[in-house]
Amino acid sequence: MSSYHVVVVGAGSVGLCLAAHFAQAGARVSLLARKASIDSLRNNPLRVSGLLGDHDIPQGTISVQDAAAPGEEAGQADMLVLTTKAYDVKTALQPFAAMDRCPPVLMLQNGMGSAEIARGLLTPNVPLYSSAMMIGMVRQAPTLVSVTAHSSPILCGSLLGSDQGLGDDVTPLRQMLEVSKRGFIPMAHDSSIRETIAFKLLFNSFMNPTGAITGQTYGELIEDPNSRALIMGLAEETLAAFAMAFDYRPAENGRHYVDETLRSIIFPRSTGHRSSMLQDLQAGRRTEIDFLNGAVIRLAKTHGLSATRHQSILQLIKARESICSRR
Repeated sequence: MSSYHVVVVGAGSVGLCLAAHFAQAGARVSLLARKASIDSLRNNPLRVSGLLGDHDIPQGTISVQDAAAPGEEAGQADMLVLTTKAYDVKTALQPFAAMDRCPPVLMLQNGMGSAEIARGLLTPNVPLYSSAMMIGMVRQAPTLVSVTAHSSPILCGSLLGSDQGLGDDVTPLRQMLEVSKRGFIPMAHDSSIRETIAFKLLFNSFMNPTGAITGQTYGELIEDPNSRALIMGLAEETLAAFAMAFDYRPAENGRHYVDETLRSIIFPRSTGHRSSMLQDLQAGRRTEIDFLNGAVIRLAKTHGLSATRHQSILQLIKARESICSRR
């Protein structure tokens, strides 16, 4: 095992999969989890199956710690990989912000807004990297994750500043990506990460909530004429907001995006995947709707545009959250 140390914060499907990935790559991995999950994670092997292959990480390979009270050693890590939900970013990073040293941070949150929250907590000298992940993961059991969708590598870059001299091979992100090559999840640098995150937000702003409301798989959402029509309308509003906010419009209109881009993302490898937002609702968890459709609504409002479909979807998901949390 190398001396390279990765701290993964969050033991949901993404956190478990990333922890297994870096462990297989030979890194020393610390997984920070909620106290209630620690015993199960410590006493069982970690298994990942599905589209990225089958991988077993033996019990004891990964050090499991309490996310609320990480040790000082965690602050000396080479990279902190933050996989919590966007609304938990502040809570997850506060223990590290209070340390004498905070490691470089790679963020794996959906939507827009979490990087700004992190930057506000951390000192300016802490390298902060964002990412876009088009890989669907489902936690089947406390230590079992299934990869059910895979469209591209995890793309990483600096959203709020320079890449800390990425051309130099000793920089934090370059080091992490080099270690990552030995694992099973493809990861790569992206110098245009803002546009990539916007492209993913475009996708997530209709596939996640429509899938959560209807219960349909990604393939069914596109093939059903009713959900397809809703998706086109949501895409149209998002494209208009991006064009005004970022001078970025990856498709002429909603129909063009669905026909020319979305189908190629979903088919053939992601047709059976179900929205992670649906998984959150079924588990009675809060969703990231404020960082997805809420972000589109804020962009549209800033530029004097309408986002009525996104507003309606946001209100429906909020209503579902309220119902599911009471079950």
